[in-house]
Amino acid sequence: MIGTAGVNFNAAWIHDDIIDVNKISCNDIHAVLHTYGVEAARATIVNEIRAVFGAYGITVDPRHLSVLADYMTHNGDYRACNRIGINTSSSPWQQMSFESTCGFLAAAAVYVISSAEANTSLYTSGVC
Repeated sequence: MIGTAGVNFNAAWIHDDIIDVNKISCNDIHAVLHTYGVEAARATIVNEIRAVFGAYGITVDPRHLSVLADYMTHNGDYRACNRIGINTSSSPWQQMSFESTCGFLAAAAVYVISSAEANTSLYTSGVC
């Protein structure tokens, strides 16, 4: 294993006679996304989250990690898993399931934001 500071996939590919380029891994999701594509970025997200929890002896069901990685990469790019990333969701229920419940609930009520999750037609009532 070779550890580097920074990412330069092109330099690694030049030395494919001594480096197995099919086994290169990187924790820079942005670099992986733009070099190898969205599926490789998704796999990197799963591996990095597993590594973080694994350091504390916590095992997480791979299906849960897959759902999270799919959500983060479903639009062909990757979105942060924080309040800024969840703010781009169109569903007030999904926004409220994160950490700023009161703020998202108030915005949904004031602006009459609807949710069509699971083919239900559920509207929050607007504040008059």
